[in-house]
Amino acid sequence: MQSVTHCAYPENSMYPSLLRRAIAVAMRKPAPDHIPLSNMERVRLRDYNAVYLGDDQDQIRFLVREVLPHGLRGFWFLGSGSDSEIRTISNPELQNYSLLITRYIGELEITYTSPLGFLFSSALHIDLYRLYRERLFQYLFNRRSLDEKRRIQVLRLMLDGLLSGNPLRSGIDIMSELYGARWARHPQHVALHSYYEFMLEAFVASGDVVLDDHAYRLLPQGMNTIHAFEEEERRHNGNVAVQRWMLFVTAMVGIATAAQAWTAIFPVKK
Repeated sequence: MQSVTHCAYPENSMYPSLLRRAIAVAMRKPAPDHIPLSNMERVRLRDYNAVYLGDDQDQIRFLVREVLPHGLRGFWFLGSGSDSEIRTISNPELQNYSLLITRYIGELEITYTSPLGFLFSSALHIDLYRLYRERLFQYLFNRRSLDEKRRIQVLRLMLDGLLSGNPLRSGIDIMSELYGARWARHPQHVALHSYYEFMLEAFVASGDVVLDDHAYRLLPQGMNTIHAFEEEERRHNGNVAVQRWMLFVTAMVGIATAAQAWTAIFPVKK
C-alpha cells in the first residue's frame, strides 16, 4: 500500500472549490460498504474511492456518500467507535475540513490528502501506471526463489527490533522485513512462513530468544551467538585475505622463477 503524508489544507479561497471538485471526481466511483482485502480475485477487480473529511486530529470523522448541489451528505462518526449518524456539510463549511481519499485500485491502496494531487493523478491516470508497475514488479519478484536467510540474519533482525522497541512477533514479521509486502503474493510464501516459524521455535529451544508477551525478545545468549559468528566471519575473511595475498606472492615468485629459467635456457646473445 502506498500512502501520502498528511498535509494541512491551505487557507485560501480556492480550497473549498478544489476540495468539492476532487470529491465529485472521486465519488464517480464510490467504495462499497464492504471492501475485499484477502480474496485476491476480488481484490484485483477493485476500482473505487473512499472519501473522508475531518480535521488534523481525526481525518476520518465524516464519510462522504453523496454529492449534493448545496453540499455533501454522509456518515458522521460519533466518538472513537463505529457509531454514526447521517449529516450534511454545506459547501461554505468545506473550508473547515481537510481531505482524505483512499484510492482502491487492484492490489494498491493509495492515500491522497491534497485535492489538487488527486485531480492531477486522476487526469493523467497515474494510479493505473502505479498498478501496472506494481504488477510487473510482483511478477518479477514471483519468478525469484525466496532464499532461506541464514539464522544469524534473523537474529540481527531481532537485535534491531530490541534496540528500536519493535520486536518480531511471528514469521510474518521476518518475511516482511526481508522481502517487503510482496512476499504475501509469492508462490512459496506458505512454505517459507512455516520455515521461519520453525526457526523461531528453534531459537527459543536453544536459549537465544524468549517468547515474552507474544513477542520474541533476544537474550544475552543470542547476542553471544551473533558475536561468535561475527568473530568467526572476521577470522574467515582474514584467512581468505592472507590466502589471496600468498597466492599473489606465489604467482609473482613463479613468474620471476620462470623468467630466470628462460634466461638460463635461452641466454641473450651479445
